[in-house]
Amino acid sequence: MKTISVLFVSVCLSMPAFDLYAQCDSLLQAISSDSGFAWGSVRTDGDTTFWPPEQFAPYFTFSYQADSSYSSWFYSEFLLNRKRLYLSNWCFKRVVNYDAETDNPRADWTPSEMRSRSTTRTFPVIGNDTLQFFRSLSWIDRYSSALSFSRYVNNNVIGYSVELVDSGNGTRMLLLDSFAIGTTTDNGKPCIYSWYPMGARVRSVVPSTVEDTTFAYIRINTWAVGADPYPFIREDGIQKMLSGYYLGSSQFTAYSDSVEANSYCGGGGAGSCDVVAIPTSSPSGILISSPIPSSLTSIEVRNIDGSLIWSSSVPLASSPSTVYLLPGLKIVLGISNSTVICTRKVLVQ
Repeated sequence: MKTISVLFVSVCLSMPAFDLYAQCDSLLQAISSDSGFAWGSVRTDGDTTFWPPEQFAPYFTFSYQADSSYSSWFYSEFLLNRKRLYLSNWCFKRVVNYDAETDNPRADWTPSEMRSRSTTRTFPVIGNDTLQFFRSLSWIDRYSSALSFSRYVNNNVIGYSVELVDSGNGTRMLLLDSFAIGTTTDNGKPCIYSWYPMGARVRSVVPSTVEDTTFAYIRINTWAVGADPYPFIREDGIQKMLSGYYLGSSQFTAYSDSVEANSYCGGGGAGSCDVVAIPTSSPSGILISSPIPSSLTSIEVRNIDGSLIWSSSVPLASSPSTVYLLPGLKIVLGISNSTVICTRKVLVQ
């Protein structure tokens, strides 16, 4: 098995000389090294530009300890349009659900309490606002004591969702992201269900149907399903905003690619797929082609929320066919007699 060394969001901070400990929901979240505090600072160069590394952002890290694997999920750099968002129920260097003496998880918070306390602070949103955050996912194989992409052992299914919640009535307004990793497969490879790669900046637009300003927050829901699941451990901290560095790192992206290439959910793997989908630019879209003859009867393009954007019977009227689309992550489905045979993820720029 090849080895890829990846540094996942672990940096040393140079902080001002004041007491950092027991800082809960404080101005510490707004710290920056170039100008002291930067409360609610705003960018002027676009929604998708990465923040400079001299800026800092609070984070939550969730970890799950199984007998043979240790999973770690990192969330930070929450933005509304060009403005930073801060975390609620956040305490610098606090670790929840962890016994330091035994080095084991413990239930300080119930799963429900963990979900309700893992949120941003409340902020106003309206239709067409842009929400963003950075997240990275990884796990250690305890057999080799190394970062792994092709071996995963856990008796429980674990997962998360990230959602925008109406603070007034507690209902979901928008699902931003979701992820699940299944129990041990017959060949030991990970069974992963995910919209995005292991490292990604997730970007979502508030539906235009939200016509009035609404106060909301972003919530991270974690869950574990199975026999006697362990509690998730949460660590609160702050670090430089280095998503641009990580997403531009060949080692970081190679890890994500290796995880996706090794994802296996049984039944003989992903199998073949008679769909080629290539992103295009100027104008943005997807170039879709399918061989003739093909095992498919139709092809669809959907948003990550499942809504249908485009569909065509197979064979296509022209192959390749260009589908013009707004930027974002799209899912191309190859279908045979109403059964989805395979999918292709395409990031339209």
